[in-house]
Amino acid sequence: MDYNTDSKNEYSEGLSLDTVLMYVKKLIDKWWLIAIVSVVCALVGFIVAKATYVEKYSSQIMFIASNKSQAITVAGQTSSDLSASVSLAESFKYVFTTTELSKAVADSCGYKITPQDVKRFVSVNSVEETAIIYLTVTTTDPKVSYAIANAYIDNYSSAIEKAFPNTSLTVIDPPLEATSPNENRSMLIYTALGLLIGLIASCMVIIAVVIFKDTIKNSEDVTNKLGMKLLGVIGRVGKRSKKDEARQGILITDKRSGFSFIESHKLIRTKIEHMASRNDYKVIIVSSTMENEGKTTSATNIALSLAQNGKTVLLIDADLRKPSVAKILGFAATDDEGICGIISGKKTLKESIKYSEKYQLFVLVSNKAVENSSEVLSSSKMEEIIEDARKEFDYVIIDTAPCGLLADASILAAYSDTIVLIVKQDFASARRIKRAVENFENSGTEIIGCIFNDAETGMSRPSIGKKKYGHYGNYEYGYGYGYGYGYGGDSGSGKKHRRSKSK
Repeated sequence: MDYNTDSKNEYSEGLSLDTVLMYVKKLIDKWWLIAIVSVVCALVGFIVAKATYVEKYSSQIMFIASNKSQAITVAGQTSSDLSASVSLAESFKYVFTTTELSKAVADSCGYKITPQDVKRFVSVNSVEETAIIYLTVTTTDPKVSYAIANAYIDNYSSAIEKAFPNTSLTVIDPPLEATSPNENRSMLIYTALGLLIGLIASCMVIIAVVIFKDTIKNSEDVTNKLGMKLLGVIGRVGKRSKKDEARQGILITDKRSGFSFIESHKLIRTKIEHMASRNDYKVIIVSSTMENEGKTTSATNIALSLAQNGKTVLLIDADLRKPSVAKILGFAATDDEGICGIISGKKTLKESIKYSEKYQLFVLVSNKAVENSSEVLSSSKMEEIIEDARKEFDYVIIDTAPCGLLADASILAAYSDTIVLIVKQDFASARRIKRAVENFENSGTEIIGCIFNDAETGMSRPSIGKKKYGHYGNYEYGYGYGYGYGYGGDSGSGKKHRRSKSK
């Protein structure tokens, strides 16, 4: 498979439901950022409105239009007269802002203003479906507004008569001098506008960042961008309570993980079993490009699903720098050193592997981190460990360190049959994933496919059970309080259990 990072695949990325839901999820995840930006923009709008606010005063005149030569009341008009008057009212509006009338008003108002000022100060509106017209004069001085309004009363009739002979426009409500400034709505408007702009802008920026990030946004991208086979899609599991998070990871053995989560892993198990039977795969590496993509949870659940299907499975925690399989399974704290203990000669493979009757799973884990993980895994003893495990178990699932950060996964690939890559939605860039996959090329080990993952793993630990013993082949393993691992809900009196390896 060619992972040339300079090449680009030509394909059409449609706006699928999964993609839309991902955008919605991103917006919800960033709600705090959207809220902050929106509040800041609203505050800016309020400050701008406050800084630019100038008190204004208005004087208003109410007119009524008539198509008769003399002023009459509305009650005295016929329906045809009223209809004509309504039409005239719309026309009269424009007469008030003519240059000739504006000049006459400016000259007679008693203040030094220009016709252009008059036009700027005046607004004319008609009441819909009536013959009523409102003329409003607004300035920063109540006396000026009142003077201009009175000047209109003195000069409007000649302009109306000239423009529309045989019509009448009568003042029915003369102007008054304003005693208080107009209601200030600019602060409310600017604040609301700032809030809206902040909301829209922040959402657009977040979506734009997601769009232009070269990440794997949906399951189709696994094939289109990475050119890999898709083994399955694991949907996000809802967050648990803090009490649950203190116990163990999200496992298919826990019904609270959800039907979809459990069934998705069973489908992945079926695909792995089919490919393994055709290609004689037994040792499978599970890795990811970066941290926090859910590789350990996936490795653990793959092992559990295979064990549920009657297979003998060994799960190895080979992420030596940050071992977490024991914590995911809810094992009690242990002094075992796992792989490191075997390689150092402190223990044998027989002594280090434990069997969980609860999970029907064999494990080789440790809670102790080491810094020189690459040197440990490169030793010839590591290859012996895997080869011995290959002979005893149907499947050996190995959880490794992220292949995009450390060489550990590439080292182990040389001892393994195939690789499962975990790709978290919208997390690592496609370019980075391809570069990480290149680390496997020298090993010659095939990547069987990708699991498209968006799980939120919460840790929890069940209560410690009584000491138990498991037996398989030439190995006898103990676990319990004070040594090995404890499991909530396990019961029994310490009987030995023998499992014959199926062929």
